[in-house]
Amino acid sequence: MRENLAKTLALFNKKDKKKLFIILLLMIGAALFETIGVGLMLPFVGIITNPEIVETQPIIRWIYETAGFTSHEQFVIAAVGALLTVFVIKNVYLLSFFYVQFRILLNQQVKLSSQLLKTYLRKPYTFHLQRNSSDLLRNVTAEVPKVFQGMILAVFQLLTEVLVIICIVTLLMFTAPTATMTAAGILGGSIGIFFLIFKKKISNLGTEQQRVTGTMIKWINQSLGASKDVKVSGRENFFIQAFQYYSQIKANNGRYMKMLDSAPRLFIETILVFTILITMLVIMNQGADTSELITIMALFAMAAFRLMPSITRVMALLTQIRYNKPALDIVYHDYLMENEVDTEQLKQTDLPRRFKYSIDAVNVSYYYPKQSEAALKNISLSIPIGSATAFIGESGSGKSTLMDTLLGLLNPSEGKIKADGKDILAMKQSWQRNIGYIPQFIFLSDDTILRNVAFGIHEADIDEKSVWRALEQAQLKSFVESLPDGIYTQIGERGARLSGGQRQRIGIARALYHDPQILFMDEATSALDSRTEKEIMNSINQLKGDKTIIIIAHRLSTIERCDKVYEMTNGVLHETAILDKTTG
Repeated sequence: MRENLAKTLALFNKKDKKKLFIILLLMIGAALFETIGVGLMLPFVGIITNPEIVETQPIIRWIYETAGFTSHEQFVIAAVGALLTVFVIKNVYLLSFFYVQFRILLNQQVKLSSQLLKTYLRKPYTFHLQRNSSDLLRNVTAEVPKVFQGMILAVFQLLTEVLVIICIVTLLMFTAPTATMTAAGILGGSIGIFFLIFKKKISNLGTEQQRVTGTMIKWINQSLGASKDVKVSGRENFFIQAFQYYSQIKANNGRYMKMLDSAPRLFIETILVFTILITMLVIMNQGADTSELITIMALFAMAAFRLMPSITRVMALLTQIRYNKPALDIVYHDYLMENEVDTEQLKQTDLPRRFKYSIDAVNVSYYYPKQSEAALKNISLSIPIGSATAFIGESGSGKSTLMDTLLGLLNPSEGKIKADGKDILAMKQSWQRNIGYIPQFIFLSDDTILRNVAFGIHEADIDEKSVWRALEQAQLKSFVESLPDGIYTQIGERGARLSGGQRQRIGIARALYHDPQILFMDEATSALDSRTEKEIMNSINQLKGDKTIIIIAHRLSTIERCDKVYEMTNGVLHETAILDKTTG
């Protein structure tokens, strides 16, 4: 429990912890109001059932005389009005308390979800190579809400109910101590036995649901992400069956949890009826007269009426907290990774700088995590600014790894990548702001041409002149001008309303939008037909001189106008002039 508390508090900064303290204070007030509501029932029932109470109870007599009542009926009517007023005030306070509690915690949930996403986006590229995006998606969208609504909010609700129970039991102890201790012993022992039986099963269900949810998201992503392949190959049933399999596991676990959620109410209801009957016997054995017995039993009945939902909620909340503990563990672990983000890089300026001389790899080697063999082996080369350089080689030869180090996505295990003699890692943000990157598969959002070219920029901040310049450089301007809505044309999910060549040109325009000095092409035309590839490469080659172009390619037609061609073989770099055959 202490470990869970420490993990929970770690998710809040100093300012937000003060807000938690406010919730605690309001929670104590809520418990006191609940106790007052129950406690007032004892004198209220006494006033109705025993008119002589005015004479025997000093406080009631003082109220009667001070208020100037002249009859018992007047006093009863006033007592009813006072009780109703107290309950109205109590419930208004509780409603306000719930509002403040939900607002503080759900705002913190939004804050933590955003913080977790920011942490993931700022992690090194190697982190994303090792983690499944479905798990990251699950953590941001599902696990964080579980932590706040299934754990933190549940803990506050649990504390509120426990305080209410303690206050009401304390009140009952003053009225009938023996009967109260008997009832508390029966109820407490029953609840303890219940959780001893089920606590391990609940924890296992929470861990299993976390795993199954991530797997379901993965199957959805795979089936919808490759919808064309799935339909053409007739593999719909394969993905449907895989999803249904894990969905059924989740449903089975959910059914079991719903049963565990419902069981406490039925369990407590049975135990509580038994406890009330035992309590009556204990009180009767103590020789209470009929009037006193009615008053005490009315108090116990009112207490039971209020305690039963509290005890039921306590058991349900304990189940919920244990069930959602795996979510706290994973969110806590990944939230702490914020401390591992490259803070030096975040302090760097994000303004692009212009380079005049060359980009150099100096004795660069790279080992992927947990790999003993180097993916790059002591590579040295120099790329003059304004030139066009190509890398060819078989799949797995190290071409993409070398490009990733040049992009600043992978930090060399040995050696350095330099621009104009300065290590790019010392100026990573300004280096990457001066890069345009065109991958083999362009990610296009279901949005307009404008927002796909100026990707990741608020529409109010988009420079339309730069968009049109980039479209012209990508030789897509005339096509866009022919569209009824121009740059505001919706292109559909993944650019479904565009041809393959048009999608690739959108990717080129995106890379050119911020007018980078260096352009990287990672097999950017390998999926296109020869004619479309030639047209796109003509567009790219027109930028040569003004921009430094670095290409990874398989087809020699892609690199025929490059100044230098390097061949990669098992992580080793060779300069070559062989342009009479394809590379696979």
